[in-house]
Amino acid sequence: MSKKKKSLIIDASCIMAVIKQESTAQDVMEKSEGYELLSASCLPFEVGNSLSKWLKRNLMTKEAAVKCFELYRKLPIALLDVDFETSLSYAADEKHYAYDMYYLECALRTGCPLLTYDEDLSKIAKKRGVVCL
Repeated sequence: MSKKKKSLIIDASCIMAVIKQESTAQDVMEKSEGYELLSASCLPFEVGNSLSKWLKRNLMTKEAAVKCFELYRKLPIALLDVDFETSLSYAADEKHYAYDMYYLECALRTGCPLLTYDEDLSKIAKKRGVVCL
């Protein structure tokens, strides 16, 4: 009988660190090792938006942005549908952005730990009982 892999919710801040090869990329790789990666279904949109911000600020070439998105698409991440009503309720309760609450909703619903570099999201998640790596 094969042992089922543990799952982990990963957010866009961690994915961006990996695909842009930031100094924290190795930390993400180490913390996520051995986990099945899950994320909110908004992840590709957030990745694209983050890349477009870098393009807008002339901090990245179009070719580099396309290469980063191609790297993202190769990552083994299963996307989860989001319960928007619950996420918006969390956003209202916490006075926080819905995008971050999508990851929180997934973590709470699945009981999986959350990997994020967003300090505000991490504080909210911990307050609500989510283990943050």
